[in-house]
Amino acid sequence: MNKFNVIIIGSGLGGLLCGYILSKEGYSVCILEKQPKAGGNLQTFMRSGCAFDTGVHYIGSLLPGQTLHTYWKYFGLTDKLSLRRMDTKGFDQISILDHDYYLAQGFDQFISRLLEKFPKEERSLSDYINQLQVISRSFPLYNLENLAAGSKDPYITAGAFRFFTSVTTDPMLSSVLAGNNFLFAGHPDKTPLHVAALINHSFISSAWRLVGGSRQIADILVKEIRSMGGEIYTSCSAEDISREKELFFVKPSKGELLQSEILISNIHPGVTLGMLDPSLVKESFRLRVVNLQNTISSFILNLVLKPGSFPYLNHNVYYYDSPNVWTSETSRGSRWPENYLLYTPAHSADDEFARSVIILTYMDYSEVREWENSAVGERGKKYEAFKHNRSDRLMKLVSARFPSLPQSVVSMEASTPLTYRDYTGTPEGSMYGVQKDFNDPLKTMLVPRTKIRNLFFTGQNVGLHGMLGVTIGAIQTCGDILGLDYLMTKIREH
Repeated sequence: MNKFNVIIIGSGLGGLLCGYILSKEGYSVCILEKQPKAGGNLQTFMRSGCAFDTGVHYIGSLLPGQTLHTYWKYFGLTDKLSLRRMDTKGFDQISILDHDYYLAQGFDQFISRLLEKFPKEERSLSDYINQLQVISRSFPLYNLENLAAGSKDPYITAGAFRFFTSVTTDPMLSSVLAGNNFLFAGHPDKTPLHVAALINHSFISSAWRLVGGSRQIADILVKEIRSMGGEIYTSCSAEDISREKELFFVKPSKGELLQSEILISNIHPGVTLGMLDPSLVKESFRLRVVNLQNTISSFILNLVLKPGSFPYLNHNVYYYDSPNVWTSETSRGSRWPENYLLYTPAHSADDEFARSVIILTYMDYSEVREWENSAVGERGKKYEAFKHNRSDRLMKLVSARFPSLPQSVVSMEASTPLTYRDYTGTPEGSMYGVQKDFNDPLKTMLVPRTKIRNLFFTGQNVGLHGMLGVTIGAIQTCGDILGLDYLMTKIREH
C-alpha cells in the first residue's frame, strides 16, 4: 500500500497549486489524474502544428504588484511564463450588431475609451469603476489580506445583472459593460455580483495571453512538485473512496490501494461524493451537492489557418446579434447561435498573422443529450451531421463580421458539450462547474472544508472560477490545512 499525507484527485490548476503548497511545506503528496497528461483545463492539444487551449483564454492582473502576479510569484510562475500583453486600448471588443466598443486596460483609460462612444456617460462610467474598486476591496484574499474573524461577503445576495443595469440609464452602455460575460456564463437571474465584479476588475487591471498556450503553467508546476518529492500519477483515476480510523483509502484505476490522512478533491463535488462510501456522508448533504445546477456548456470551433491569410488580433471579440448580452439561458434550438467569442491564440511574442482561431459560443447540454451514453468516436452519423450543421451555422454568423475567414481555413474541428464533459469530467460539460446563485448562496456556494474530517474541495466549484479564482480557492483550501494567516504571510513575504 502506498501511504501519503495528502492525496489530491484531479490535476487541474487547483489540484496542482495545492500539491505545490503542501509539497513545499513538507507533506508527502500524491496527485491522481485520469488523463494521460496533468493539467486539466490547462492542457493544450496540437492540430497541424498549432497549440489549442482547452479552457484558458486570457489572464488578468499580472503586472508586478497586482493580485495574480503576487500569488503566482510564490508559485514560481511569473518569471517563467511566456506572456503577451493584450492591446491596452482595447483587450475586449464588444460587438453588438454593427457597433464595436472597446474595453481598455487601466481604470482611467477604460473610462476615456468608452467616453468616445458614450460622451454623456462620464459620471456613470466613473461610478462603475468606483464600485468595482469598492467591491474588490471588500474581499481580503483578492487583496492578499488576512481574513478577519467572522468576516462575511457583503455582496453575497447581490446580483450581477441588477448591478450592470443600475449603473447607467443607457441600456446599450449597460450591455457593453456586461458584454464579456462569457467569462462567468452570465445568468441574469443567478450570477452573483462579486463573481462578475472581481473578474472585470482583474482584467481591467491588466490582460494577457499565454504564448504557446496554457500548458506551460502545468509543466512548471508538475516539475516543481516532483522536485519536492510529490508523486503525480497520470492515466489513473480514482474509482472508490473509503475511510477507516481517520485515514482515507483511495482505489485507483491502476496500481495499489492508496492511503492518506488528508484528501483534496479538484474534481466536481458531486462526482467526488459519488465515489465515497455512502455511510460517510449524510444523505441530505449528498443530495444537495449532487442536485446543484451547473453553468451552461459550450460549442467550440478550432480553426487552423493558411499562413499569412488572417490578421492576428491582440484582443478578443465578443459578438451579439441583439442588445441582449445575457443570452446563456436562451441559446438553443432555432435561436442558436446568438453570440460568440472569437480570439486568435498567441503563438509568438509578435504575431502579425494568426495561425489559428478559436470560436466559442454557448450550447445547452439538452442539445446533445440523446448521445450522452455513447463513447468518443462511436456516436454515429447523426451526431456527426449535428456537429456539421452547427459548425456551418456558427461560421455563417462569424463570416458576416469576418468575411475573409472561411477562405483562410485549412482545417476545422468542432467540440460539443459531450467533448468537454468527457475530457474534464464535469457533469454536462459545464463551462465553470456549479452555478452560483445569489438568491440561495448558502446552498450553491461551496467552501473548501467539508463535513467529513480532512476531506476538502478545491477548484472552480469553490468560490470563484477562472485562473485568479481557482488560485485564491487553492489558497483557501491549503489555508484550512496549514492555517490561512501562516500561508498568507509566506506568500506576501516570498
